[in-house]
Amino acid sequence: MKKIFYSIAILVTALGYGCHNSGGHLSLSTLDNTTNFKFEAEYDENKTGKLEKYLDSALNNELPLDQNIDLLVNVNGSDKFNLKAKNGWLVIDFDKRNSSMAGYMKVKKLTEGIKRKLTN
Repeated sequence: MKKIFYSIAILVTALGYGCHNSGGHLSLSTLDNTTNFKFEAEYDENKTGKLEKYLDSALNNELPLDQNIDLLVNVNGSDKFNLKAKNGWLVIDFDKRNSSMAGYMKVKKLTEGIKRKLTN
């Protein structure tokens, strides 16, 4: 009987701890090779508003990140990147072959800002 009681107590404690800390999920990955730059972020959904404000400011464009979006974003004239997003998930895909170094640096700086917003 004591073993069952202790097992239940441990299970309840573990579940409580897991549910309490589930809001801290964050996964960031970057692929940067000679032809492509890809950034992917999976984050807690409650950070979507904070990230949306940052991107709106950085890109001078309103992006509804809480909806399913898939669009091309103009960086500086001729350079564009593909942005896919939904609540808690964002992907930026930049083709380096048809873009300038300035466009690449701007996208890279943008993703660094995204990382800062999601880790703070």
